[in-house]
Amino acid sequence: MLAVSERIKEFGDAQIAVVAFTDPARLDAYVKYLGVTFPVVTDVDRKLYQALGLERGTRRQVWSPGTLKKYWQLLRAGKKLQRSHQDIRQLGADVIVGADGRIIKIFRPATPDARPSVDDLLAHLSGSST
Repeated sequence: MLAVSERIKEFGDAQIAVVAFTDPARLDAYVKYLGVTFPVVTDVDRKLYQALGLERGTRRQVWSPGTLKKYWQLLRAGKKLQRSHQDIRQLGADVIVGADGRIIKIFRPATPDARPSVDDLLAHLSGSST
């Protein structure tokens, strides 16, 4: 999400939002933690997650070598890790929805660290406008 924030202008007039299942009482702290300027909404019951076919990952998926490497990089950069108050096994997705409301592309990463690059998102976004 931080990479998207850093390149937000490249998304033009596209609307960007984050859907989390964070407890509404913790949403402000979560938004601050993410450091994003676009809207963050909560889906506590995970109805959207279910509708998109997003499942809970196995421990092997969640604690993949790539995920562990990412945490190691954050620690080495001086970041302080915080204890999660969420279901860390819930897998997420990146979804591109067209102006007409239809889903154009769903990226369902097998592990938390396997998110699409900003370039991948932009390529699919630009392809949706034709």
